[in-house]
Amino acid sequence: MRIGVNTLFLIPREVGGTEIYVRSVLPALQAIESDSEVVVFTNRENHDSFSASDRVLIPVDAHSRPRRVVAEQVVLPRAVRDTAIDVLYSPGYTCPLRCPCPQVVTIHDTQFLDYPEDFPWLSRMVQRVLVSRGARGAGAITTVSEFSRGRIAHHFGVPAEKIFVAHSALSGVFETPQPCIVEKPFLLYIANTYPHKNAARLVRAFDRIAEQIPHTLVLCGQPREGEPPPHPRVKRFNHIPYEEVVGLVQHADLLVFPSLYEGFGRPVVEAQEAGTRVIAARCASIPEIGGAGATYFEATSEENIAQAILDALKEGSYFRHEMIQAGKENARRFTWDACAQATMQAFRYAIENHGTV
Repeated sequence: MRIGVNTLFLIPREVGGTEIYVRSVLPALQAIESDSEVVVFTNRENHDSFSASDRVLIPVDAHSRPRRVVAEQVVLPRAVRDTAIDVLYSPGYTCPLRCPCPQVVTIHDTQFLDYPEDFPWLSRMVQRVLVSRGARGAGAITTVSEFSRGRIAHHFGVPAEKIFVAHSALSGVFETPQPCIVEKPFLLYIANTYPHKNAARLVRAFDRIAEQIPHTLVLCGQPREGEPPPHPRVKRFNHIPYEEVVGLVQHADLLVFPSLYEGFGRPVVEAQEAGTRVIAARCASIPEIGGAGATYFEATSEENIAQAILDALKEGSYFRHEMIQAGKENARRFTWDACAQATMQAFRYAIENHGTV
C-alpha cells in the first residue's frame, strides 16, 4: 500500500495535539505495515521537519489559510495522482473534495459546530463547508474518542461504520523525571486559553480559596480569547520547551483540567502517565478518556471547581495513592500501535468500499 499523508495544515508548534498525533502515528503505521510506503505531502513551514526520503513539497505558505485551502483542493490532488498514491490520509480535519484515490480524514472533534462562538464567522463558515463535505466524501473517517464519533455522526449524517476510533496516545516521555522550573507547591492548568478551555472561571474559583491553601496556580499555554486577567497568585507561561512542560506536570500537586469541550483531552492522560493527581471537568470526552483515574467536577460552577480543588488537596494519602495508580493504569490504554491499527482498518475500509454508493 502506498499511503499519502496530507500535512498541509501542519505549522510546527502551532497546531498543538494534532501535530503530536501526526508525528506519532506515522512511524507507528510504518512499524505495523513494513511493506507499505508512506509519502508525506508537506508545506513550506514543515517540509524540513520530515525526512528527505518520504516527502513531497506542495509549495504553499500554510500561514495563509486561503492559499492553503486552494493548495489542498487543487494542487494536492495532482500531486497524489503523479505519485501513484493508493489512499490519501488527511489527519487535520479537511481533505480534497475531489481526489484520484480513496481518502481517509481525521476529524478530532466538532468544536466549530458545538462551540461556534469560539471561532470567527468566516473561519467557521469555511470549516463548515470543508469539514462537512470532506466527511461525507471521504471513504472513512478516524477520530480520537467515542464522544467525537457520536458528534461526527450527528452533525454530518455519516454512517457509524464509516467512523473509526483511533485514540491519541502517549510516548512514555512523562515517565522520565524532569526538573521543575517553578517553586512548589502549585496547581497546574495546561491549555491555550480559548473560551471553552474555561481558564477564566478556574482563576476565579482559585481566587475563592487562595487564602486557604499555600499553592500558586500555574497556567501553561498560549493566550487566546479566553485569557483571564492577571492575578497575584497565578504564574503564567506561554510557549516553553516540552521537557519543561513535563517537569511542571510531574511536580504539580494537581492537574486541574476545567475544559468544557474536548475531543480527547491529552493533558489528562499525560498527567496520569506522570503520576500526578488529576481533577477534571465532567464534560464531553473527558470522563471517557480519564476513566477511573480522575475526579470530575461541574465545570460551569466556580464553587464546584473550588471545592473539588480543596477536596483533592485534603484527601488522605491512601486514597490519593489509589487514584494516582488508577490514573497510571488508565493511561496504559492509549498506545500509538493501537492508534495505527485502527487507522489502518480505516484505510482498508476506504479502499474496499471505494466507488460504492
